[in-house]
Amino acid sequence: MRYEMRNASYRNPLQGIMKRTIVHIILFVLTPIIIGGLIYLLTRSDSLLMFDWLKKIGLAENITIIRSKLRINDLLQNWIIYNSPAWIWTFSLTVLLGIIWNYKINKESLTILLIPSFLGVLSEILQQTEIINGTYDFIDLFLYLFGGISGLLIIKSINYKHKFNVV
Repeated sequence: MRYEMRNASYRNPLQGIMKRTIVHIILFVLTPIIIGGLIYLLTRSDSLLMFDWLKKIGLAENITIIRSKLRINDLLQNWIIYNSPAWIWTFSLTVLLGIIWNYKINKESLTILLIPSFLGVLSEILQQTEIINGTYDFIDLFLYLFGGISGLLIIKSINYKHKFNVV
């Protein structure tokens, strides 16, 4: 009887936090990364390095067949194909880092949370100066910044909604 009463009235608060965290990871990290990955797989040039990886694991032929049947390039605007992945990976990584930092935004965490935007902007600057290969694009530069800012806004929103401590 004592055991039943204890179990009936006891609710582990960590269970709810873990469930919310998993939902946040699925919604704000994995889903955007999957969408961005599909954009690359289905629309980008097969001369990209990732297609060499697909050849090595035996998936390149299957992807080519899917690409030829779906013809997604005809449906999507160029900015979605070429620019949206910049926002997607910056947003997803910023939110993931925010989750790791327990949704806290303070001096220490902000330094870490800004790393994805910093790396994105740096990569564009290095492309413009031809230090690294790639095509400089001002829209990508803007989307790296926007991805970080939108990620921070999601972290702040989740923190406020669930009343985690923001320092």
